Order: sequence, then structure tokens, then C-alpha cells
Amino acid sequence: MVNMRKGLFTLLLIGVLLFGVVASGCIGGGGGGTTSSPSKTSSSSTSQTTTSQAQTTTSISTTTSQTTTTGATETTTTATTTTTTTTTTTTSTQGEKITIVLWHAMGQAEAQTFKDLISEFEIEHPNIDIQMEYKANLETALKAAIPAGKGPDLFIWAHDWIGKFAEGGLLKPIDGYVTEDFTNSFIPIAQDAFEYKGHYYGVPFAAETVALIYNKDMVPNPPQNFDEMKTIMEQHYDPDNGKYGIASPIDPYFLSAWAQAFGGYYFDDKTETPGVNLTETVEGFRFFFDNIWPYMAHTTDYNAQVDLFTSGNAPMMINGPWIISKVKEAGINFGVVPLPPINKDGKTYYPRPYAGVKLIYVTSNAPDEKMQAIWEFLKWFSTSEDVAVTLAFQNGYVPVLNSVANEPDITSDPVISAYLQALQHAYLMPKSTKMAAVWGPVGQAITDYIGGKKTLEQALNDAQKEILKALSS
Repeated sequence: MVNMRKGLFTLLLIGVLLFGVVASGCIGGGGGGTTSSPSKTSSSSTSQTTTSQAQTTTSISTTTSQTTTTGATETTTTATTTTTTTTTTTTSTQGEKITIVLWHAMGQAEAQTFKDLISEFEIEHPNIDIQMEYKANLETALKAAIPAGKGPDLFIWAHDWIGKFAEGGLLKPIDGYVTEDFTNSFIPIAQDAFEYKGHYYGVPFAAETVALIYNKDMVPNPPQNFDEMKTIMEQHYDPDNGKYGIASPIDPYFLSAWAQAFGGYYFDDKTETPGVNLTETVEGFRFFFDNIWPYMAHTTDYNAQVDLFTSGNAPMMINGPWIISKVKEAGINFGVVPLPPINKDGKTYYPRPYAGVKLIYVTSNAPDEKMQAIWEFLKWFSTSEDVAVTLAFQNGYVPVLNSVANEPDITSDPVISAYLQALQHAYLMPKSTKMAAVWGPVGQAITDYIGGKKTLEQALNDAQKEILKALSS
């Protein structure tokens, strides 16, 4: 798949070079129109006209017609002759160059993949230029620039910003471009992620959640259910020698898998109500602290938990796809599976960790005259199978495009396919602005319980009260 993509990319470059030679000859000769050929990527929706440019030594009659496409005027010249004709087909999009500015906060290597893909788009759409700009503190930069009319046209971040940015008037709806067919091209969790209160403000292109990463040298066969997982934890738990049964960061995000396993939740996005002290939520927290926490190193330091696994002092770790590169660097022979189901009281429950969906947002600064070009890019990037597969293998992104989810390259990859399966039971991170009031109190409840300051029920009841108080103020 990747080699094929590179081959197509090379052919396109050759095509562009050939076009330069032909165009130079036409300009030197004082005449002749340009021609266009279909794009190599079927997902691109740029309208193009295919004709042939003729060069002859006898009399030529020409007819010129103009059509308006994507805000630009394309001129097609058809040459007719009665003598021998040499025909050349090239790609050209005439009209004023449109520059689209895209802000991001990605690392250099991660961003380079985007730049390479964008280069392909620009070859297919020579009148559109995408300029990527890095912002270390993206949220602060956006909130300062957009109201002043100096912000970007687009930016990249997870979907959980959609509520506060839309409510703040910093996003531009793209409802007129989003069709039912477009929405249905994504897996269900991604379909929900880029809509907020009846409007669409961007497009999805990847997702992330947590799963169980295991050391194959210590765990030859991954657990099929939680009972098997617990047995593995018991077998490897030896704190006197610095060995533990499992490693996992301890915070509201990572504990969400267990807190939401039995029907509970931190926050219901539809009703915009917290459920931290619901019986089902308390049951989920209780399950974690009774069945997992006893086999862990009792530290809430993220890096310390990760180091336990990468140093071989824990057979399993709960974490997301972003940590895989570090696991590989540590030389761990690893595998990934979704968090195993829990069999309890004759019923099967699935851990429901939070999931985030990566979006390209459209800001309120994006001018109307650019919107067609912006949509060309958004649609190409989000629905191109080539883009999804490239991001999966080069950046470790979990694809959300339906047509890619069942592709052999994806299903045969043990890491990507495992995280893709984990999304089936994931709980989409709430989009409401009110979710901001939830994180702090839940985090404090966890700290208070671990520190022995409160019972679990008391800690969660107090968290619920704090959240409700914040929401009513």
C-alpha cells in the first residue's frame, strides 16, 4: 500500500515536469491552450476537464469555452486540424492561488507525515497552497488570534474542543458541505465527534483510546477475559523485588474504562448532567480499586507507571497508541488487545475507556471565498484511503474511515487493529463545555480515596456536589 502510494506520487511528479516542458514550448510558440487530466485519487472532488492540446504545421481553428469550478475560471481550448496532430494530456488548474493556513501542535516527525501528504494534495490541486504552522500553546494562540481576525483557516486537535470553541464563536459551520454520504463514510464514534448541537465544524481523520499492551515474553497468550487478566497480575506481583502485576496511569481519563464499565459515567453529553456518584459509577471505581489497584505500584506518576512496563517490571500496561513508539524503543516484544470483558453475576460487561477523535477544525476566520477550496482539502484528507493508511503506519493513528477499517493492511496489523477494536466499546469524550467542570473534582476524588482521606463513596459524592456547584454558578 505504502509502496504503491510512493509510486503514484513519483508518476505525478513526472507528470508535472512534463507539463512544464510542454507549457514552455507553448509560451515560446506564442499560442496554445492548457489541458487537464483526471486526478489520481478518486476521493478528490475537484472538477476537471480532459482535452488534448494539438501542435500542427497547418491551419488550425480553435474554439474557447470557459467554465467556473471551485471559484476559479478554467479555460479549455480545443484545437482541430486536418493534418498530423501530436496530442499531449496534462493537468492544470487555472485561477488565482488560494492559500489555506493550518495551525497544529504536533511534534516534528508527526507533522512531517502531514506535510508529505499535503504535498500530494497540492500536486493534484495546483491552485491551492496549504501552509502548516506550529504553535506550542495552540489553545492560547487560537483564542488570542481568531477574535482579532489574525488566526488560521484551519487547526488540528481532538474533538473535545468543539463545544467550547463553537460556543466561543471561534468556529465556522460547514453544514452546507457535509452530506449524509460523507458522514456515513466514517465509523460511528467518529460520526458523532464532529457534530455539535446540530452543526458540523470540521472533519474527523483518526481516533485514539486505551487498550491492554502486554509483554509477549512474560505473557505468551493475552487474557481473553478479566479473570485471566487478574491471574496474570497475581502471578507477576512481587513488590519486594520491584515487580508488579500491571502498570497504568492513575487519573480520571485512564480510570474511565472501569468507572463506565457497568453503566456509569462521569458526564452524559446528551443531558449535560454529571453521574460521578451514580451507583453504577461507584461500582466501576470499586471494581478497579478492588481488583487492579492491589497489584500496581501505588504511584500516580505517569512516567513511573510507563517505566515499569518498558523496563520489564510489569507484564502488562494500559495505555494508548501514542505510547507505542516508546515501547518499541525499549525493545519490548509486545502485543496489544482491547481491555478484556468482565464476567460478573452471569453478565458480561466491557470496560469503556474514553476515546478522542482527531479533527481538522474550520475557524470563523475562514473567508467565504476560500470555503470551496477548504472543503476540497478537508474532503480529500478525511476520505482518502491513502491518507488514512499512511497516517496509521507512519504516525500510529487509528483510522476512522469505514473503507479502511476492513482493509487487509489494517486488519493484519496487530497494533492498529487492536486499538480499532477497542473503539467499539469506547465512550466518546464529552463535547459539552460543561465537561470542564468534571475533570478536577473527579481527579480530587481519586486522590482523596488513595490518600485515605475519604471513603470511595464520600469522595465521589463530594465530587458530584462540586461539579453541580460549578455548573450552577
